[in-house]
Amino acid sequence: MGRAVIDSVVDIQRPPADVFDYASDHTREPEWNPKMRFVRKLTEGPIGRGTRYEMEFIPGRPMVVSCVEFDRPNSWEVAGDTLGMQVSMGGQITATAAGSQLVFRTEFHAGGPMALALRLLRRRMAPELQRDVEAIKAILESAPTR
Repeated sequence: MGRAVIDSVVDIQRPPADVFDYASDHTREPEWNPKMRFVRKLTEGPIGRGTRYEMEFIPGRPMVVSCVEFDRPNSWEVAGDTLGMQVSMGGQITATAAGSQLVFRTEFHAGGPMALALRLLRRRMAPELQRDVEAIKAILESAPTR
């Protein structure tokens, strides 16, 4: 089975809880990810382990992801399957002197012919995912402080 991992890193002048609450809420993703066609929360109640979302990226097909890790304000992860790949997305937030560091990780696992495409997928997506974390930074740093 092939694997591709993309880590996108950005420092944000906001407390870890603010960064976590915004970045881990995938219903907010269309605000910072222009490749997100739609996202819909499928479960009731607050976001946490077990929360499920239906989402679709451009290009792509709708997929359902489930929150498999949720440790506020430190880390979260959602995982699902699409186009013959297992995909996980999430973040790790560390306090810094100026606010927070967000490491956003996207990981793909695939077998067979799809495994051969992972290297190209990683090369194409890495700049897009870095742009996404820079957009999160811009949104959070321009918002009024709570």
